Amino acid sequence: MARVFIPSLMRDLCHGGSQVEVQGDTLRQVLDNLNTLCPGIKRRILEDGEIRPEFSLAVNGVEESMGLLEPVPDGAEVHILPALSGGARP
Repeated sequence: MARVFIPSLMRDLCHGGSQVEVQGDTLRQVLDNLNTLCPGIKRRILEDGEIRPEFSLAVNGVEESMGLLEPVPDGAEVHILPALSGGARP
């Protein structure tokens, strides 16, 4: 299981929760399972099957480099990181 940290702007989709535990071996699987518990969250993070430029995802403190194929080890922490004002993902 991975522990996903939910940013405040998305907590309305997760019944106000700041953390959710979900299964998944990759970021894609984690987001699919997270969407089951927090309907609509995947649509906020992804566009056309890719991570929106205004977000990044980090696994155990390291920003993903393989997109949704990024491995997520058991017990990992996954952070959904909204871009800061004026920022975007390269």
